[in-house]
Amino acid sequence: MQPVNIVIAVDTIAALSQGTLMGNAYLTDDSCYSQDKGTTQLKTVCYRGQPVQWKVLAVDVQSPAVIAGITILRDGAVPFESGIDPHPDRYIQPRWCTWTGRVPCGIGLGLYHYRLAIQMGTGQRSVMFINSPALDVVA
Repeated sequence: MQPVNIVIAVDTIAALSQGTLMGNAYLTDDSCYSQDKGTTQLKTVCYRGQPVQWKVLAVDVQSPAVIAGITILRDGAVPFESGIDPHPDRYIQPRWCTWTGRVPCGIGLGLYHYRLAIQMGTGQRSVMFINSPALDVVA
């Protein structure tokens, strides 16, 4: 099964200045049935057992961005929040721009929001997150 590729473009200068990824991150994928491409509310259509690859690209080459973490959220009523993680020290200093995972074969059909944490530089305001993207498992 071919992987679905999710690309996250981040305006790192604006995100660091404003303290949020909302309006400063743009997600898209190569699944033809996904919804809300180009926004932080991307709903990626995928299948059980399918590999998923996330890649982050910084708009400004002098302020790189890396993926600090991806966590599937359990609650069905997830607020579309964005913010600065108050504990950036809990992340290992990531050195990669790409993460790969696999949709579990035993997962139920439906929408699964995830928290996407992006690290830009170092310090107290370096890790920001959004809860609004989701995997839409259809088969």
